Amino acid sequence: MKKGAENEEISIDIDSGNEIVLEEGEVSNSALKAKLKELRKELLATQKERDENLAGWQRAKADLVNYRKNVNEDAVRDKRRAKASVLASVIPVVDSFASAMQDVSWKEVDENWRNGVERIAGQLSQALTSLGCTEFGDVGEPFNPLIHECMSIVPTRVEKEDHTIAQVLQKGYMIEQELVRPAKVVVAQIQEKE
Repeated sequence: MKKGAENEEISIDIDSGNEIVLEEGEVSNSALKAKLKELRKELLATQKERDENLAGWQRAKADLVNYRKNVNEDAVRDKRRAKASVLASVIPVVDSFASAMQDVSWKEVDENWRNGVERIAGQLSQALTSLGCTEFGDVGEPFNPLIHECMSIVPTRVEKEDHTIAQVLQKGYMIEQELVRPAKVVVAQIQEKE
């Protein structure tokens, strides 16, 4: 505020460079109300801009968090798929070992050679387990069409055996809950009474 000797003036300066000058005794409510209205408009516009900027920043932050989460999930899925791909190429070797060791002539092979091959098969099995690979498809397990492939059905009279695996033709494999190969099985099914 400024005060002169003879004419007193009141000056209101609100950082905008606009001045309202009143002489002493002169009251200009309309000018003050207009200036107040203008300042309120500017304040509302600034608050709206601030809110828009804040909302935009929050959306961008949420998008970044979601992006990072998706990248991590993609990396985990890609790693699991790569393991599954390697496992799919190794499964025939595991099947060959199992087939050879179940053959009747297996017991006739030189004992030292047989022990060596069995150790190699065991090491291969341990390596697959360390990669998160699990073998499934055992006699007596309940049949699950999501992981078992029914090759044939055999009749049973025992109710407890209904829809269970009666014989395993080929083991199934999973890696970290992802199916690599379904187990090929024969399923027991209760016979209808005639």
